[in-house]
Amino acid sequence: MAFDAKALKHFATGEEAARFVADEVIQACAKAIEVDGLFHWVLAGGGTPELCYRLLRDADMDWAKVHVWFGDERALELGHPDRNETMARHALLDHVAIPQENIHSVDFTNGTQAAAEAYAKEIATIKTFDFVMLGMGEDGHTASLFPNHDTLNSDNLAVAEFDSPKPPSERVSMGFKALNNHKQCFILATGATKKDVLQDIGEGADLPVTHIENAVWVVDKAAWHI
Repeated sequence: MAFDAKALKHFATGEEAARFVADEVIQACAKAIEVDGLFHWVLAGGGTPELCYRLLRDADMDWAKVHVWFGDERALELGHPDRNETMARHALLDHVAIPQENIHSVDFTNGTQAAAEAYAKEIATIKTFDFVMLGMGEDGHTASLFPNHDTLNSDNLAVAEFDSPKPPSERVSMGFKALNNHKQCFILATGATKKDVLQDIGEGADLPVTHIENAVWVVDKAAWHI
C-alpha cells in the first residue's frame, strides 16, 4: 500500500490542482535536462491532466529535449479522437516545438499484444522516467490496470488488456514495473466522482492505484473534503 492521507496535496478546484502539477512539470523538466540532457515524461488521460497540458503551452521548456510517453493507450488508430495521445496533441503537443520522434506513440497496427510488446521494448531503452502523471478511475484503476485483472501481476514493462470494463475493451498499459520506475509521480484525483473511492483507499482498500510507489496524490475539495 502506498497511500498516506497526510501527504495529500489539497486544492480548492481541479484547475488549481492542474496548475500545481504544471509548475511541477516545468521544474522537473529543467532539472532533468540540466542533469541528464533529456526529460522523460509519462502522460495521463483525463480532464485534469488536459487542463495541465493546456497550461504548459507557453511554458519555458526546452521541448527539443522532452520525450513524452503514455501510461496507457486505447486500441484505436492514430489520430482517433478517443486516444489519449490525440487529447494530448490537441491540448499541448501540437502547440509546442517537440520533435515528432520524441512522442512515443503506441502503435496498434499489428494488434494489441504486438503493440504491448513493442512498447515494452521501447520503454526498456531508458533508465528511468523523470515524471509520471497518472489519473484514477472510480474503481481505483490507474492507467489501464484494472482491479482483479491478471495484468496486475505482470512483470512486463507494458501489458495488453483485452477486457477493459470501459470501452474500448482492448488497450495497452504500462505495468507497475514501468510506472514505479520514476523520479517523481503525481496521481491526480479530482472531482466528486472520486470521493467514494478515495474514502475507501483512505480506509485501507487494496486497489491498483495504491500500488503506485512514492507518489504525490493531488486532490480537490470535491474529491477529498477536509
